[in-house]
Amino acid sequence: MGPVVSLLPVALLVYAVLALGLARWWVSGLAAPVIAFLLWRRHPRARFAAYVFLSVVALRGALTRHWLAFTFATLAVALMQTPAARRAWPQLRPGRTRGDRFC
Repeated sequence: MGPVVSLLPVALLVYAVLALGLARWWVSGLAAPVIAFLLWRRHPRARFAAYVFLSVVALRGALTRHWLAFTFATLAVALMQTPAARRAWPQLRPGRTRGDRFC
C-alpha cells in the first residue's frame, strides 16, 4: 500500500478528532471514521462516499468561512485524483459492482 493510499484514511481520522474535539461538528466527526474505514478496506463505493463527504466539508467550510476545513477537503479531493488513488479506489461503473446485491 502506497503513501497516498494510507495518507487519506489517516487524514480523515485526524479530521474526525479535530471535528469532534475542537469544532463540535458531530455529524462530520462521526462520518469521517466511517469513510476512512471504507477507504482502508477499499470498498467499491469508498471513492464515491469520500467525494460526497469531502464535498459537504468543503461547502460547509466555504459557507462558514472555516478555511482550514475547506482547504483540507479540496486537498483531499485533489489527492484522490492521483494515479495511485485511482488504482486503489476505482471509479464506479454502470452495471454490476462487486458486492452489489441489487443488480
